[in-house]
Amino acid sequence: MKGSEKNMGLEDLNKLANDSKANFNKNFTNEDFQLSTTFKDRFSLLLKNKGSEVQYYSYSAEITTSSNNKIYCPNQWFYIATFVVEFVSELINYKQVLENMAESNSNNLTRSQFFNKIKELKGRDPDDIPSEIKQEIDDYFDKDTNSADYLSRFITDYDWWYGNKTIDRGDYFVSPTLNLLGLVNVSQSYVADIANYLASDTELMDSALKLQAEEIKRTNTSSHISENLIVYGAPGTGKSKYIEDNYFNITRVVFHSEYSYYDFIGNYKPSPLYKETNDKLYNLLGKEFKLGEPVINYEFIPGPFISTLIAAINDPEKPFTLLIEELNRANAPAVFGDVFQLLDRNKHGYSQYKIQPNKDLYNYLTSLEGLGDKFEDGLYIPNNLNIVATMNSADQGVFMLDSAFKRRWKFKYMPIQEKGFVHEKVKIEYAGDSYEWRILLNTINEKLKMIGINEDRLIGPYFLAPQEITDNSSFTSKLLIYLWDDVVRYKRQELFNNDFKTYSDVVINFASGVDVLGIKDKLDEKKEIEEENKDKE
Repeated sequence: MKGSEKNMGLEDLNKLANDSKANFNKNFTNEDFQLSTTFKDRFSLLLKNKGSEVQYYSYSAEITTSSNNKIYCPNQWFYIATFVVEFVSELINYKQVLENMAESNSNNLTRSQFFNKIKELKGRDPDDIPSEIKQEIDDYFDKDTNSADYLSRFITDYDWWYGNKTIDRGDYFVSPTLNLLGLVNVSQSYVADIANYLASDTELMDSALKLQAEEIKRTNTSSHISENLIVYGAPGTGKSKYIEDNYFNITRVVFHSEYSYYDFIGNYKPSPLYKETNDKLYNLLGKEFKLGEPVINYEFIPGPFISTLIAAINDPEKPFTLLIEELNRANAPAVFGDVFQLLDRNKHGYSQYKIQPNKDLYNYLTSLEGLGDKFEDGLYIPNNLNIVATMNSADQGVFMLDSAFKRRWKFKYMPIQEKGFVHEKVKIEYAGDSYEWRILLNTINEKLKMIGINEDRLIGPYFLAPQEITDNSSFTSKLLIYLWDDVVRYKRQELFNNDFKTYSDVVINFASGVDVLGIKDKLDEKKEIEEENKDKE
């Protein structure tokens, strides 16, 4: 291979390995944490392309491989893998250089013959590399002698890159990954596969490094000044996703019209006790009940606000978040009640004023072992407890927030993202053709704006989630019904075909390939421009 045909230079793999190892030893803490939505979406798509599936839980994941084997891994495995992802990425580059050389056939060797010669060099001195291979390496890198020396070291001195298995194998990356992280091959080898997946996808690798940086920042921060934040915007703009990506240890509660102060704060509720008895007891199904004779007792059961507050006070070095979804679907000031006063925070993130809770709550708080004395002067929000809420101002049948309540919150508006979202290039069948979700979404929003629809009623990219987008029925069962019933209820003929009198007409015609929204010409125009731009690139 001539020097003019050479590709990228190589980095010092040994330095990357040692830096990765040092970073891991310094910053890794074995704590539960939650993966960001962006990371989970990208990793799911990658696995799907490889014929595998993943089911995420709060602190773990269940992966079903293409051979239908199941792998159960804690979230820590994903975090651990991020510490070696840059090393593995460069390891892949080294292997790719050898693949390029094998494919060039400069020495009239098949790929198999070439790699047989390469693997025989393990443990030998770089000076003992056969002249024809040495010449191939020098020609490949032309005047880049550092890269040539690095590759020579790579194929001879496996200790230099913490390797063991020969380079020709598909799992050559496993040994160095596990060696750097000090992991056991039998039980934790899938960490190496995760690292390889992350390193093989540029966007996923960036997401992984961001995840690592945020987690290190979180664990290294000893003082957390928290906030009250309302995140709002059009449906599907990623409000919940933003919160999951930027806040930790989340307790989620959903407000609704029947939600009350006692649901949120806590209340006395019946709970059974069981009294020993010699009598035989049976349940309604006729089966013997062996716990004992039930006796109804009443005890104070804390709601999500108090439960999260206690967790935060118990662990002051860790940030906690109470996430309130759909804040304005309940009468929020009434739900907060007297704790509304606690939302005023001082510059250190604590409640500016404490309140004296009602007697039932006070008795419960002061009965808690090791915490009772903290509430003797009153109830307060600690500086490591964020209270974050989401709301859609465009939703119908919601409560208005009064100015006194709103001024105790910060607000973050989520604009509609027109590009850069994880499933933007997924194709959707529409009017007898297929279009990328990004193009279809932007075209629909342009028409909505043209007929005078406010921005908070437009469609965000996550209105159809990544896992829904490939199912074309979601377009009718979720998007078109939302447009018909909510967005253009009084302007249907301006958005939809004039011939449609019922939603059933819309569904039937959409399934038949009809341009129900009257946007196909615009879609074709944008699609043609996209293809022309790709050709120019």
